[in-house]
Amino acid sequence: MNLRQVIEANRLSMQEAAHALGVDKTQVVKVCNRTYPHWEEKEVEFIHHLQEAGYNNTIPQGININTDVLVMNQNVMNFQALADDLSDQNGSLSSSIGMAIGTAERGKTHAAKWYAQENQNAYYVLFVDGSSRVQLLRDICDVVAHTRPYSFSGCVATLEESCKYGRHLVIIDEADKIPVQLLEMLRGINERCNLPFLLVGEEGLKTKTDRIPRLRSRIRQPVVLFERAKSVDVAAYYHEAAGLEINRSIAERLARHAQGGFRSIVNDSIALSKMSKASALDTITDKMLDQLSA
Repeated sequence: MNLRQVIEANRLSMQEAAHALGVDKTQVVKVCNRTYPHWEEKEVEFIHHLQEAGYNNTIPQGININTDVLVMNQNVMNFQALADDLSDQNGSLSSSIGMAIGTAERGKTHAAKWYAQENQNAYYVLFVDGSSRVQLLRDICDVVAHTRPYSFSGCVATLEESCKYGRHLVIIDEADKIPVQLLEMLRGINERCNLPFLLVGEEGLKTKTDRIPRLRSRIRQPVVLFERAKSVDVAAYYHEAAGLEINRSIAERLARHAQGGFRSIVNDSIALSKMSKASALDTITDKMLDQLSA
């Protein structure tokens, strides 16, 4: 084990470890980060001193969870395929409004933010309920052109100019809250500025657009449906987020407890990490799941 693992296994902070070693915290951090001169020798020395001081635990006490991981399940892959299609510089602009729908907690927002972060020509906008058409357009201009024009016409002109030089994709989250009039406006912006949109929201979004023939005809097919998280998704999440290999039975119990919602799966993993003991390094025990379900 290296020094950082020893410190974490014994539930010490860097400051507490430094105090136990009788050195400055900065020195401990540098040794852990391997930036201290001759850090290898110092690491062996520090580990030895900590063990002599009684910090002998070599098994991490609990599970470290990285809740920011993205599980590349079928939902995300379908979303990525649709977004890639809409943002393709040489792709068709016919019916260039995409749609991804699903009930809450299915991972839509996480996938949308991830895609925008990974692709320089894709942008994420969260629709705030109650926003006017100018406020929405200003938010779009902000991410696409890094400016917030004062007027509606100024926003349109900015987007029109920005889209002359390359294909952009604007992903609008919580689009099910957008009033029909603003959806019609986005359709017009899509056509005038050659600016594809990917609308993300709950199932009511599709119901709303289906009522408007000229809007419905511009929706790129297929519409992506974010389905319930399955046990295989839970197992993949724990592998990616914590390096844990959990068996099928436990994965199924976690999936049922979360009722197919990814946000609940993440919240459960945080709760499990707090109540877990050393024995949970390799597996999450039934006892913990029973506590979680209580």
